[in-house]
Amino acid sequence: MPPLLRHSLLYQLVSVYLLFVIVVLVGGAGINTVIEQQQREAVQASDQALAQEIALETNLHLRDSEVSLSTLGHLAMQARTSQAIMQLFQTYQTARNDVDHVYWLDPLGLIQTSYPQLKSSMAVEFSPPDVVPRVRNTANPVIEVGIAVETTFNAGVIIAAPIHDNHGTLVGIIAASLSLFELSEPLQAVVKAQQLQQHQLQISIIDARGELVATPDHSRLLQTVLDELPGADLALQHQGNSQLGTGLDGQSWLFSSVPVSDIGWAVVVQRPASEALHVVTQLHLWLLTIALIFTIGGLLFWLLLHGRVIRPLHTLAIQHQALPSSEQSIPSHATQLARRADEVGYLARSLIRLERDGLAKLGELQTLLETSSVVVGSLEPQAVVGKIIREVRRLVDVQAAAVLLPDEQGVLHVLVSDGHNRRYNDILSLAPENVSSSAVLALHSGRPVQKLLSAEPAPSLSYDEGFRSVLAVPIISRHAGGVVLLVHRTQPQPFNQNEIDLLLTFANYATLAWEHAVLYERSDERLREVARENAQLYQQASEEKQKLEAIMESMSDGLVLTGIDGTVLYANPGASSITGLPITELERHPIQVLYEALSRSAMEPEECARNMLQATSAEKPELLIELERHTQRQVIHLRFFDVGDEAGRIIGRGLLLRDVTREREIDEFKTTLLGAVGHELRTPLAAIKGYASTLLQKDVTWPIEDQRHFLQTISTKADYMAQLVSNLLDLSRQEAGLLLLKRAPARLQEIVTHTIAETEHPGVTVTTRIPDDLPLVDIDSGRIEVVLHNLVMNALAYGEGKIHISAKLQEKAVIVAVTDNGPGIAPTELPHVFERFYRAQHGRQRHSGGTGLGLAICKAFIEAHGTSIWAESAEQGTTISFTLPAREGPHK
Repeated sequence: MPPLLRHSLLYQLVSVYLLFVIVVLVGGAGINTVIEQQQREAVQASDQALAQEIALETNLHLRDSEVSLSTLGHLAMQARTSQAIMQLFQTYQTARNDVDHVYWLDPLGLIQTSYPQLKSSMAVEFSPPDVVPRVRNTANPVIEVGIAVETTFNAGVIIAAPIHDNHGTLVGIIAASLSLFELSEPLQAVVKAQQLQQHQLQISIIDARGELVATPDHSRLLQTVLDELPGADLALQHQGNSQLGTGLDGQSWLFSSVPVSDIGWAVVVQRPASEALHVVTQLHLWLLTIALIFTIGGLLFWLLLHGRVIRPLHTLAIQHQALPSSEQSIPSHATQLARRADEVGYLARSLIRLERDGLAKLGELQTLLETSSVVVGSLEPQAVVGKIIREVRRLVDVQAAAVLLPDEQGVLHVLVSDGHNRRYNDILSLAPENVSSSAVLALHSGRPVQKLLSAEPAPSLSYDEGFRSVLAVPIISRHAGGVVLLVHRTQPQPFNQNEIDLLLTFANYATLAWEHAVLYERSDERLREVARENAQLYQQASEEKQKLEAIMESMSDGLVLTGIDGTVLYANPGASSITGLPITELERHPIQVLYEALSRSAMEPEECARNMLQATSAEKPELLIELERHTQRQVIHLRFFDVGDEAGRIIGRGLLLRDVTREREIDEFKTTLLGAVGHELRTPLAAIKGYASTLLQKDVTWPIEDQRHFLQTISTKADYMAQLVSNLLDLSRQEAGLLLLKRAPARLQEIVTHTIAETEHPGVTVTTRIPDDLPLVDIDSGRIEVVLHNLVMNALAYGEGKIHISAKLQEKAVIVAVTDNGPGIAPTELPHVFERFYRAQHGRQRHSGGTGLGLAICKAFIEAHGTSIWAESAEQGTTISFTLPAREGPHK
């Protein structure tokens, strides 16, 4: 490293900054080159893709024209007259607006028929003249650019195809001239679309001679432009490419050329180079701006660093060179910085000298603070005393230390000692009257007392232990009393004032720790009592809280508690079940979340939201809302109430949600039952009353036949009423679990035959299909007869006069099905047909009678057997099926 850089931090930083600037500039130039290349390649790829698409579309268009023209030629060959050929040509040109003329040539190339028709009535030789020889020598269509017939002077793409008969003989040539204007229309649409996006674009299609056959500028058609389109000659040789070249306006343009396969043409897409590389130009501007900002910012940063850091650091380093040196060596941790020859090295050496001299001055204070911190950090008196002794021996040069504590009579005894033997700790006892003792004098005077021990006039206990000097330091506390810190040395050397002051300072800290520990010990018992009382209160409160939470969580009703701001503070599982929301989505969320959930499920959401708004404003604290969940209705009773504290202040609100669906259903059931039973009983009672009154008339004598008819009617109506009451009782017993069954093996065929005989009705056809080998069923025959009777009567009521009863064995059960030919049951009503008092819509208009209990009773009796019943319906006919337990064993 050059001496100038090695001795100056300023030049080191300048060198690093310049190196960084160079790296950034070189990196920016590299990034610019890469991005420019990528952008150029992207634009070239885009233009080549566009040219390729146009080439493919042009190729397909011409191939389609060739195929359609060949098909037209074979049709023309089959036509017998020129008029027929003319009509074919007219139809073809009408279907294809890009066709100018269609020609039918004889094998020699003379035009026989054309559309539109030529002005000359004589046969005209087709031109260009080389088209006909080329067609004769090939079996495929020929494409040529030029004027088909000189009399029309319409330039276009000429397609000619030979037409051979079944023997391969050339019978004629079909030719068509495609308009170059129509061929240019797609190119013009693409160019206009680019112009709407503020982009310049030119598209050209050239043939093998380099002439324009398609371009948005129609005035340039058939001009030779091969020299104007760089790269087009390579495209004509089937080599796609992109090149920069000079356009007609003298500006630089990007030319992208691709070949048109199979026909030897080329498509050239060109756009201004400035527009194609616009992003690169913008990138250059941005990079230049960034470089300028970086340079100016770096210069300002450098000036600020030099003025605020480097120059002051240099000044400090020069000034601190004058600090006095020390004889001690440089610390090892600073040797690396101190070896530097720049300003940092100067400053490091100066600071090392300051540190070395300052550590010598602060060593004692640091030791004092560390020892006092350790002593003050304890709360137990015994532990505090032990720490005091250990830290004193580390603080000063002594061989033993002890803490003396006076008893109730003021006699000092050893509390804790270190460096003494057990005998000294056991027998040392200093009475208050022993004024020769340094410890007693220090405790009385309240200041340190030191002595040199000797054998005259009599050796002391400390002298016998081998100590020759002693220092007593009092530790006096206003609340905790006084103790004495006693330190011994084996050398007869008095303690200097620095040691005494150090121990006094330490004693002050020890006094605070001692007093703190004693007060803590005295208050510890009271605190423990308070803690035990608090623990008992907390346990009682926790038990009460747990009981309350258990009660609220076990409630089937929902309970929600909110704060003043409407935030949900608590929600029990009942509220979660009713609202359909998890507790986590209720608690810590606004109560509006619950209202919205209820409104979404309500049968009338708008009315529900309006009623809840009134309830929250205390206008209507209670309300009922009807919810619809899983096609079932649920009625919820909401009651709002305020929650207050002991002072009567409102601290929140509560909401109680109770599911009263069952109560509402019971009320509705009672109402419906009374209405239905009343209606069903009123009719037979009226008949009984009428016939009985008729028989009781004294002025009329009825024939025996009429009397028997009246009595038979009364008996039938009475039986109907008895059966109705019996059904209601059986339904109630089944719901209560008290329905008893008298099971016995039975033949299903006999039960079905008996049921059909009882329910025989004129005009109704009942058919059955029950296998003879069907096993016996283990059932209550009377109950199953009621089931079959109700199903047949139901089929009579809702069918069209045909009933079919079938049975089959499936695994260990017999499946019985009753089918009618009625209009069927709607899918929305099918799940409800077994409910009490429910009657399907399609039969209500024609059959107003009945209680709606027939299928409910069937369901009750079938489920009492431990099996199931279900209904199936189509557009024509309904089938109600149920299963019966088959009896194991031989069939009878």
